Amino acid sequence: MAVAPYAASKLELADFWKNLNYDQHRDIRFQMDSGLWAKEKGPFSIDFFHPGWTAKKMVALHEVSGGKSEPLKFDLSLFNYGKQQIPAGTPPPPGYAGWRARTHLNTADYMDEFLVFMGASYFRAIPKDAPYGLSARGLSINSGLPGVGEEFPDFTEFHLEKPENGSKTLKVSALLSGESVAGAYQFTITPGPETVVEVVAEITLRRPVQQLGLAPFSSMFWFGESTHPKPYDFRPEVHDSDGLLMELGSGNLHYRPLETTKGEFRHCVFTMEQPRSWSLLQRDRSFNSYQDPEALYHNRPSVRVEPVEGFDLGKLHLIEMPTRDETDDNVILLWEPQPGLEVGKAARFHYRLRWMRDPAPSGLFTVRATRSGTPVQKPDEVLMAIDFAKPLQPELKVGDPKWDDISKLKPVVTVNQKAVKILHVGLSDISMPNVDALPAGLGRSDKLHMPQVLRAFFVLDPPKDLNDIDMTCELQDETGKCVSERWVYLWQKSR
Repeated sequence: MAVAPYAASKLELADFWKNLNYDQHRDIRFQMDSGLWAKEKGPFSIDFFHPGWTAKKMVALHEVSGGKSEPLKFDLSLFNYGKQQIPAGTPPPPGYAGWRARTHLNTADYMDEFLVFMGASYFRAIPKDAPYGLSARGLSINSGLPGVGEEFPDFTEFHLEKPENGSKTLKVSALLSGESVAGAYQFTITPGPETVVEVVAEITLRRPVQQLGLAPFSSMFWFGESTHPKPYDFRPEVHDSDGLLMELGSGNLHYRPLETTKGEFRHCVFTMEQPRSWSLLQRDRSFNSYQDPEALYHNRPSVRVEPVEGFDLGKLHLIEMPTRDETDDNVILLWEPQPGLEVGKAARFHYRLRWMRDPAPSGLFTVRATRSGTPVQKPDEVLMAIDFAKPLQPELKVGDPKWDDISKLKPVVTVNQKAVKILHVGLSDISMPNVDALPAGLGRSDKLHMPQVLRAFFVLDPPKDLNDIDMTCELQDETGKCVSERWVYLWQKSR
């Protein structure tokens, strides 16, 4: 594929399907009992998406069974068209817009959807008891580069392997094609309390690109506790993800909170060698932080990337963009391998995506919230407050866990600008106020281990002409050993 010139798909929709509006397209429903393998009562069932409205691109789908791959032709009878009156003589679409997978994820009597592939190379998965949130992609090209158009290669073909009875995994192969790239992918998906998507990809460039993004994600951050000024909205926070956690080759954990940008792109690059993992997290799990019983932001999933092969050295790009509201994905995260790929030479990458609620406890104090402001009547100074918690959420007691002796702990703060004065650094124990804020009796339960919450705070005096500061903060004991994640932050002056 890569040595041949790029050719766009020849699948074309008739005008009727092409011109469906939102309501008309939404009225077309796939009939679940008609799903691939549904009647066989196996472990998985596959639904198909009808093309139309914004979903005009189509993919070729195949079923793999007994070592043979057979095409799945478009079938009008699989859909309920509601109020639609299809004009006589209108040819059916030549293909489906995408597909989703179902299994008994939450209950034994209903097959929940847990995985969706639709649009370019986008896909999403969810773990048990979670709504959809951020999106993954097979590949990104030239994301967030000034003056450079982003390219969106497509998954053009899927081969769905019929699972054995009792199988816990779904296997799918896919072809990817774009003006600059060709690729072959294999996905091995295991749904559950953590839904794990194992990805093996072989990628070949057709032509040079400025930036190749592996394991890319798109998410949304509109506003959070540190956003000033907050949009005029009844909810305290609105976001699908609120932080980036990086697990370095050394095992050290660095946490970078997400933030809203005002009218500009913000592009941060972290050079990493043999990273163990990186994650886009929805760390704040309190309903009170969102007050949204419909969108359920407090339950949105987190995703960890675990490199297996081809990730020895590279750059992790975090791109934050302005957004008008919560309907736009405005956060991009991607890995750019170093050195870049050679045109015409295949490169193999293997990684694991772990869709989950929260990472397993690290044993360190974990960044729980970031707040910023100014000291009273000192508008030229900057006050930062970072809450660290251990454990992050209440946990069932195992043995007789104790809170740590924090009498010898101290926050250690760094800034990248010598002209910035660090006026004051302190640490407060706010554990009991957090416990007392819970419903009566819950925080003093003999069955729950409540988080120990420490607030590190510091005051900076930056020069008036300084617009941004890179800063870090971590908790250390009396020997200089780090006992927390390292909080990594880019402060920017309000405009």
